[in-house]
Amino acid sequence: MKLATLLRSTLAGGAATAVDLLVLFACIHLLGWSPRIASLPALLAGGVVNFHGNRTFAFRATSGSLQRQATLFVLSELVTLALNGILYDLAVRTLHPGTGGAMVIRLLTQNMVFLAWSFPVWRVVFRTRV
Repeated sequence: MKLATLLRSTLAGGAATAVDLLVLFACIHLLGWSPRIASLPALLAGGVVNFHGNRTFAFRATSGSLQRQATLFVLSELVTLALNGILYDLAVRTLHPGTGGAMVIRLLTQNMVFLAWSFPVWRVVFRTRV
């Protein structure tokens, strides 16, 4: 594993997390949605930013097949979304957080999933030589 790639992926993930949190905050605070419902559009928005950031910036894989990468990324993100959703939902149902707590829980669960699942899988997804 290249440390530089991990650091760039962390930065790309940071941008995706910022989008996720912005959408989560807007849905909870401005639209009055429950944290559980607000989680869905927030995760999807973050996922779009994450693909672009990791493909172009972190893994520098623009010479690879966009169709292959997008397909594998979507498949890996289905697992990621499930893991994030399950962990977040479990924590929210257990802890009953306010808006601030919901944001902290999101950060913790996403980072756990990133290190344990996403980054290792993306090393395959964004590999340009198959």
